[in-house]
Amino acid sequence: MVSVETPHRITRTARMKGKLFTIPNFLSALRMVLVVPFALVLTSDIPNARWWGIGIALLAMLTDKLDGDLARYLHAESEWGRILDPLADKVAVATIAIILLWLGIIPLWFVIVLVARDLLILAGGLYLKKRTGEVLPSNMAGKWAVGVISMTMLLALIDENMWIVPVGIWMSVAMVLLSTVLYVKRFVAVVSKEK
Repeated sequence: MVSVETPHRITRTARMKGKLFTIPNFLSALRMVLVVPFALVLTSDIPNARWWGIGIALLAMLTDKLDGDLARYLHAESEWGRILDPLADKVAVATIAIILLWLGIIPLWFVIVLVARDLLILAGGLYLKKRTGEVLPSNMAGKWAVGVISMTMLLALIDENMWIVPVGIWMSVAMVLLSTVLYVKRFVAVVSKEK
């Protein structure tokens, strides 16, 4: 069935387009802020530091789930949201990966893959924004990649010796490669259209 946008929804969505201060954007910003206590806890000597870190990571994952759902439910999709949500994902994933590398929980090559992919997409996004004014939304493969990466790092934090952790790492790499290829295809299509 084809959904029909009501005039009220169209008006509200258009009004929200350029807004920065929305609940979904607050949740995206909160996800970036949460990396600070995560890093402080995991690098401290406090009792049960890992479990505190797991709690903070779960809270960050919850904000990732809620910001998109609330944006759609409240009709609060915005240009800022298109920027903040994937940026928050990149900051959170990179920071958590670097902390886990520091603790010797995940391998260096995996962190390089994650960070290189995020830097590539960030550079492409900045280039497109400057050249066309367009912000490419995250693709579904990218959202799935973040989910698989997050679950893998969470499981590694619980116990890096679990058999599922290496499986999760290779699944994460596969999802990263797929989402990057799809992003590059969209990037090329948008740039070609502008020529």
